[in-house]
Amino acid sequence: MEYAKILQDHPLLVRIIKLTLPFVVVVTQILLLSFFLDQTSFLIVIGLMAAYVLPPAGKETVIPAGIVLGIPWWLIAVSIMMIDIETALFMGWNFEVGLKLPWLGRIMESFIEKAQESINEQPWLKKLYFTGIVVLVMVPVMGSGGIRGSIIGQLLGMQKKPVFLAVVTGAFIGCFGIALGALFLQELFIQSILLGSVTVIGVIIVLLSAWLCWRVYHGRTHH
Repeated sequence: MEYAKILQDHPLLVRIIKLTLPFVVVVTQILLLSFFLDQTSFLIVIGLMAAYVLPPAGKETVIPAGIVLGIPWWLIAVSIMMIDIETALFMGWNFEVGLKLPWLGRIMESFIEKAQESINEQPWLKKLYFTGIVVLVMVPVMGSGGIRGSIIGQLLGMQKKPVFLAVVTGAFIGCFGIALGALFLQELFIQSILLGSVTVIGVIIVLLSAWLCWRVYHGRTHH
């Protein structure tokens, strides 16, 4: 109770904490990685984390790439999941402030435009709210799902806590799902190149079929 009163009486302190805490989490993550990993593995993970923040890389590329390069599947999954959490934390607390900053504001405006397009093209997001954000972050898309999910949550008028929880849930399911899938495919290729190739082709066919079905359904709902 006393803690809440201190924060209420010191709005500047609250603003400073909200601005700096996401970066503190990022720095802590990097320090932990540098402590537990050798230099080569550390540089690989940091490079993949940076690639994930900057499109066009997404979960579906950086996580399998990390596994192929020898990073433990759970470590690369957690590392990428943390990017979503950290960006969602920053966006949830500093959305209005970020828009006012010269460089960051332009980037955020670009994300807002793309997010608005996503909402217009995917009306189910408006109906599902929490679940929609989970799916959006979970499914492989270009760039950080934490940024995109947070902005869409804001545009849908959702409260900050449900948006953050949805991002965390989607990031966990998406990152660990992709990591386990990539690990499974890697084991298949080790056993048999033919078996691995057939499995990959089958997955691609299933995904393309699902995408085509969605496009057909999407086209019908707009006519």
